[in-house]
Amino acid sequence: MLHLEFAVAPHEVTSLHHLSIIEARMGFEKGALLSKFPSGWFREVSEHLRRNVAENSIDRTTEKLRQIKKNKLVAFQRDYVGDEWAHAAQNSHVQTPFHRVIEESLNASPHLISSIEDLEEGDFVFVTQYQRNAQSIASAAQALLNGAEKVTLYDPYFCPTKVGFLNTLKECMNLCRKADVEFHVFSEEDRKPDWQLRLDSLSALQADLPANIRLFFYCVDDGGSGFLHSRGLFTSKGGLVYDRGFEEPRDLTQRDELTDVTPMPIGLLTEKARAFNTAQQYEQFALVRDVWSSN
Repeated sequence: MLHLEFAVAPHEVTSLHHLSIIEARMGFEKGALLSKFPSGWFREVSEHLRRNVAENSIDRTTEKLRQIKKNKLVAFQRDYVGDEWAHAAQNSHVQTPFHRVIEESLNASPHLISSIEDLEEGDFVFVTQYQRNAQSIASAAQALLNGAEKVTLYDPYFCPTKVGFLNTLKECMNLCRKADVEFHVFSEEDRKPDWQLRLDSLSALQADLPANIRLFFYCVDDGGSGFLHSRGLFTSKGGLVYDRGFEEPRDLTQRDELTDVTPMPIGLLTEKARAFNTAQQYEQFALVRDVWSSN
């Protein structure tokens, strides 16, 4: 997973200053996320701040906390087992490591830190290179896929007749946890096999789709502008830029080679969401065929 998961004890968030640190350092576009641990994290922090923040700062504090909940707080279905937060967090950390755990009683560098204010630049260094096997390519987007209801993947070379693309697509779908998830895949029409061959592959794929997934496939053309050259994936929360796309190579040795995957800046996410908005007419490219969708 590209995004770093930070677990912060609710009682450690005691001021507007702490919220400002979280706001400044975390977000999908920054490769760092706040873990919703426990499930009532937001409620506990909200109640704690109301008791401790000055009256004239309540409105500003509440709004900042809401934005953090919307854009930086992520749940990863972790079990909360322990009498106290620090104990429960360490139990969960043993099962699946957090990137950092922050609570006043903890002090075991680099993973266990006593205070939000003790975080340093080195705590926010994330991995941007992944092996080119399907599982690794998909794993970079785990934090995005985990809570997504709609996923948009664009790759001009994506072809449903190539097993390397389908392997990665299936791995991405397997990381989705919502009951109903739409996958929208955009592929350039140029230099692709006959449509009937692609259609047959899509029909065969339909039988293997997870029960919670509905797939939409778009054949598009940018008229030679080069707009469709880039490759990436995004949801309503954030996105990733995939330097070499989503195909798992046939050659096993090539699967061990590394490819760059980087967080999508907010400006680029806004641009891509507007360009690939399935609810309106496209401006940067044209649909070549009717949209194919699974049942």
